[in-house]
Parts: sequence; C-alpha cells; structure tokens
Amino acid sequence: MVKIISATFKDGVFKPDQPPAITDSTRVRLVVEPLDAKQSTQSDQSWTMLEQLWGNSTFDSQNDKLNRDQLHERR
Repeated sequence: MVKIISATFKDGVFKPDQPPAITDSTRVRLVVEPLDAKQSTQSDQSWTMLEQLWGNSTFDSQNDKLNRDQLHERR
C-alpha cells in the first residue's frame, strides 16, 4: 500500500505534517521530492478539496452488486 505523506526535514529527521497511520518500528521506503512553497500550497489545497468531495459523496457500495445481465442491459 502506498501513502503519500508530507513532511519537513529538520535536525536530520523527517517530521510528518500529520501523524501517519502506521505502527512504531514499521519499516518504510522514502522517496524524497522537495516541494517549493507554491507547489506545497497547491498540493494541500487539492487534498483538502478531494477530502471534502469524499465527505460529501453519497455513493454507497454496501448494497447488492449488479450481475452481468444488469450491467450489460440492452434497451
């Protein structure tokens, strides 16, 4: 599973902006991509908008799944 976590490098340590949902001592692979201030702000705004869309979504996938005939219904 891949997660993108924004962090700041300070005093030789990467400090995440938000606490990551992983347990202590979990080994991870870091790919470091420096962000300039403008790019960081745009990324934060995009994630905020996306999270709002997810929160407002009324999509419910808990109901019965459609079968093949229902998916390919010809009218």
